[in-house]
Amino acid sequence: MASRDPQPYLKYALFCRDTEEGPDNELTLEDVVDLIELPAPEENSAPDRPVVAEVDLHLAFCIVGAPAGPHHLLVAIKAPGIPLDLPPPQRIDWEEGILFQRWIKVFRIPVQAPGEHVAAILLDGAPLGEASFLVRFKAEEKASD
Repeated sequence: MASRDPQPYLKYALFCRDTEEGPDNELTLEDVVDLIELPAPEENSAPDRPVVAEVDLHLAFCIVGAPAGPHHLLVAIKAPGIPLDLPPPQRIDWEEGILFQRWIKVFRIPVQAPGEHVAAILLDGAPLGEASFLVRFKAEEKASD
């Protein structure tokens, strides 16, 4: 059943190491990220759980079907152990006749604990979807004699 008042939706959203846009507006996503393995922090690390690493990633996403006019876009990163700190929404103008818009945002994401790290994407306060990657701590392999 088709809706008479279609709502905007997230066509895709993913993390990658790099992006490139060609002369005909084709988008190339390099090294899509769904898992990051990091060395396990030392057992005697500070109890206040400091940031173990910072990961630089591109978030590529596309929104389809928003009505023409001004909107507010918000992308919030949720990471285990890190308090949610919402950035101010970005004002965007959706012009008449535009079917979709895509964005590439670069983030330095702090890693404090293993688990799912998520970018929540909202348009005008309504959640459209998420992109995520998993962080896993890997124990160092001890060299055998």
